[in-house]
Amino acid sequence: MTVFRILPRLLAAAFALALAACAQQGGARTDSAAAGVVVPVPAETAATASPESVPAATVEPSSTQAQNTTAAAGDADYQALYGDASAHAGAAQGTLQPWDPWEKFNRKMHAINTTVDHAMIHPVAVTYVHVVPRPVRTGVSNFFHNITGPSNIVNSLLQGKPSQAGDSLFRFLVNSTFGVGGLFDVATAIHIPDKSNDFGKTFATWGWKNSRYLELPIFGPRTVRDAAGGLAEIPLNPLPASRSVTGQVALRTINVINIRAQLLSTDALREGAFDDYRLLRDAWWQRRNYQLWGENNPDASSQLPDYLQTTPAKPD
Repeated sequence: MTVFRILPRLLAAAFALALAACAQQGGARTDSAAAGVVVPVPAETAATASPESVPAATVEPSSTQAQNTTAAAGDADYQALYGDASAHAGAAQGTLQPWDPWEKFNRKMHAINTTVDHAMIHPVAVTYVHVVPRPVRTGVSNFFHNITGPSNIVNSLLQGKPSQAGDSLFRFLVNSTFGVGGLFDVATAIHIPDKSNDFGKTFATWGWKNSRYLELPIFGPRTVRDAAGGLAEIPLNPLPASRSVTGQVALRTINVINIRAQLLSTDALREGAFDDYRLLRDAWWQRRNYQLWGENNPDASSQLPDYLQTTPAKPD
């Protein structure tokens, strides 16, 4: 489609404008909290707070429990792919305990990602928010959400959800045409259900229920299962530009800035964290488990903190 050939150039132009403005500002980081963001409790107050007031993501399991969990799980990634995964299914489904045997590596990667974020991604995201009007940013978000349509369709079918696949197909067709390539979310306006899906969920549905936590460069928290799922989704990208390495890098770079801009409202929470790595890991793990098992586990939402059940507020 002609519109899909033009849109990447428009997005790249907007991104270049944000980079230029960032350079003029000297790359300074804005650490002030956005209006309406809940600022975390200082460490001194947190130390005396009741257990009920501490977010679930900050609860530290005992070392014995962590060792027992790892020992019981074994190499579940291998077993989930090649069999004998039923022994771990009960412990994996809906668990709030991250499985992080590669913590040493992940912490090093987290430190690198944090440095890159402070030096580059955060300043560009702040400038992007200040320079690009909100309706345009919303259009960019809609565009990237729309191109996940083919993946949603395929994965819904692979999970045995034909009705959801039909809704995803209808959404993709409506937004790609009447929504000008997905820049406008017409499908939501006419009340077509929107349920995201991915290969990570498909692999979990097929039996790969437990997977090691992994922090990737730039792209941040994942599991081995979700990282493999991300690779499987590349051929389903409907944009011709995604067929080349350069196109993939350009699209993913713009999307990273777009997502980082939406997460600016969570910065205040991380600023007061005693262990930023654990906060990010545990919060991501809980939210991902809720995405995987929430529909099949009515009690999952009650285990998830309120600030993880909702999408971060988009900055004005």
